[in-house]
Amino acid sequence: MARNWTDLMRRLDLSPSGGQRRVLQEKVARHGLDTSHLVKRSPWRKYPDGAIAEAAASSSSLREVAAKLGATPATGTLSHIRRRIDAAGIDISHFPGIGRPQVDLPFTREELQTAAATATSVRGVARALGVPDDSRSGRRWSAC
Repeated sequence: MARNWTDLMRRLDLSPSGGQRRVLQEKVARHGLDTSHLVKRSPWRKYPDGAIAEAAASSSSLREVAAKLGATPATGTLSHIRRRIDAAGIDISHFPGIGRPQVDLPFTREELQTAAATATSVRGVARALGVPDDSRSGRRWSAC
């Protein structure tokens, strides 16, 4: 007896691709076959909210959370973990940059776009916007 969809596909000499899996699942459903014995292999099911909350409590970034869960910190994985965190209401306010108020800049979005279109560097954008070129503004711009 097959343990999961991939095992079933191998036993049927099918390539375990997503498209063929979907076709097989549709045919099995159409014939009303029982699949309750097949183990769901979603990688997210092995990370219950409690495990995510525990990893988040001792982490300072989504990458750390993923690493503590044993997941590869790819963009899609990080997005998924963030959605799970939001859905479960897990506190990540201790992550740098999370919950930071948006900066109120002294120029409009259009002014910034115009300056960026004509400049070849961040300093050039600052000059085009009239931001003084001193060490204090340099620190502020390097943080952006």
